[in-house]
Amino acid sequence: MPQLTDKTTDDRYFILTLFAIGKELADNVGASFVAKRGGKLDIVLLAGLPPLHCKEFGQRFSNYFKNHGQTVNFEFNKINFNIRICDVHIYPQAYAAAIHAKDTLAGGKTIGIVDIGGYTCDLLLLNDFRPDMNVCTSIYQGVNTLFQQINEQVRAKGAKDIPDAIIEGILRGDKRVLTDCSQDRISLVKTTAKAFAKELLLSVSQAGIDLAESRTAFIGGGSLLLRKQIESVGMVSKPIFIEAVTANAAGYKVLYENRKAS
Repeated sequence: MPQLTDKTTDDRYFILTLFAIGKELADNVGASFVAKRGGKLDIVLLAGLPPLHCKEFGQRFSNYFKNHGQTVNFEFNKINFNIRICDVHIYPQAYAAAIHAKDTLAGGKTIGIVDIGGYTCDLLLLNDFRPDMNVCTSIYQGVNTLFQQINEQVRAKGAKDIPDAIIEGILRGDKRVLTDCSQDRISLVKTTAKAFAKELLLSVSQAGIDLAESRTAFIGGGSLLLRKQIESVGMVSKPIFIEAVTANAAGYKVLYENRKAS
């Protein structure tokens, strides 16, 4: 699917969310429990948007799920579901992940949050763990941009595109992938990734996050994929990598439970 700033324009993101709901229920509640209930379950949905988009799209995104989800029947992995989305809460990405990793980030007055995703990189500055909305933005330099840059070079040489999974394998140092790839291909991927990381960090710095002085927390699957390149560029003096790729979702839960308790 294409990246959409407003995800409420059609049913695609709702259907994608049903996959996630079905998987979470089957894994955490249990398929047998779902079957006993006839798939009938009330759902409280916790979701997120980039911090910059929460104010403009948050209520629209919440209504999107509520209006679609009054009663939904679907099948996932041969399990029948009959769910009702009875409530929806929208939280800011990046900030939610920081809340989840608060113990890891404790001790710094100013912390830059860099959440590298597929299409975008969300940036947020925290002062005493409060968001500084003067440094809150999204830049369109996610890892999919890197994959496109790599394959543009590959096509320029008359070769076939490198699949995303192979590019990821090279960057992660997967021995199975490295054994099968030519040194030219491995070198191209690594060199392009390092240049991409440098350009990304320059954009982060220009957005107002002080990479030389402040702690900088890198969040998201893209951050973990580019960890070696980010470290080798040498622009970040105090990098912290949050290993949990589900940090944002875990943060939504913390924020929701804190709100219920207050």
